[in-house]
Amino acid sequence: MLKPNRGTTSRAMNIIAAVLLFAAFGSAQTMRTRYFTSLTNPEIEQYLKRNDVIFIPVGTVESMGAFPTDLEYTMAEAYAVKMAEEADGLILPHVIFFYPGVTVTGRGSIYIPQETGLQYLKAIARSLLRQGFRRQIYISAHGPSNQYVSALVRDFFEETHDPILYIEASRLLRNAQDSGAAPKAGQATNNFRSVGYGAYQIVGRMNDVPLSLDVPPASEPPLPPPPASIRKLSSLGPESGAVGSYEPDAEHAGVRPLDTKITAAERERLGKEGAALIEGAVKSMDVKSVVQALRDEDKYVNGVIVPRYREILPK
Repeated sequence: MLKPNRGTTSRAMNIIAAVLLFAAFGSAQTMRTRYFTSLTNPEIEQYLKRNDVIFIPVGTVESMGAFPTDLEYTMAEAYAVKMAEEADGLILPHVIFFYPGVTVTGRGSIYIPQETGLQYLKAIARSLLRQGFRRQIYISAHGPSNQYVSALVRDFFEETHDPILYIEASRLLRNAQDSGAAPKAGQATNNFRSVGYGAYQIVGRMNDVPLSLDVPPASEPPLPPPPASIRKLSSLGPESGAVGSYEPDAEHAGVRPLDTKITAAERERLGKEGAALIEGAVKSMDVKSVVQALRDEDKYVNGVIVPRYREILPK
């Protein structure tokens, strides 16, 4: 009987080790969960051996009519869930308390100054990079987020030469709809409201959206609307970054009126309709190619630009 040589034994042991590793942690595309905070440290370390992609939904807590106050965070989270599934990425949740914008007139709005939010995001980005996550993708469904998340992207790049990415969810959906890759919102709703229902459907929190509210009438008369001429100003820049303003309706009830009454079946239908919008938008962007583009940019910057211009680049 022939005895296996040392090389054969070594290969056999490697195969056994690989099988055990597969049994413990699953395949490269199958994970117990993609939520960073629900994974154990060994699972995160195993993931980083094959990939370095993490999606960070950036949200707000603010007055949103008859929707929960974390609506815009949940919308970003739902996009992150679908993107992580496509790109074998992880999700860093709970990045939620930031500048609310015009809705600061509502007592349900948590106000964080933009510069405070920016510094917090930078601390998160630096930590993730040290941990091994070089591919960081930040997602927001909140209009004013571009005012500080875009600043994060540029400032962090100057500091580390690591190209991270900001995705504006509403722009992503509009682009997908314009190209026919995502359906239009149903007649009974609009993009924002539809995505809201879809987001809670995707993250498994549909019961957090109330079917109706028993709200007493306001004790004060409503304020007059802003002058129509403000539209001339707001159209000259991005979202709410063009000119300062406040929401006269503290409930921000235009998102979903307080007197909305729907059945559980109707809420479920709206959730599925909205989820289809999110899924269509994510499919249209081809997340894997986006991640590869980040790798390509990283290689070009650090392999071509930095060696040539190292002495004059920002330190």
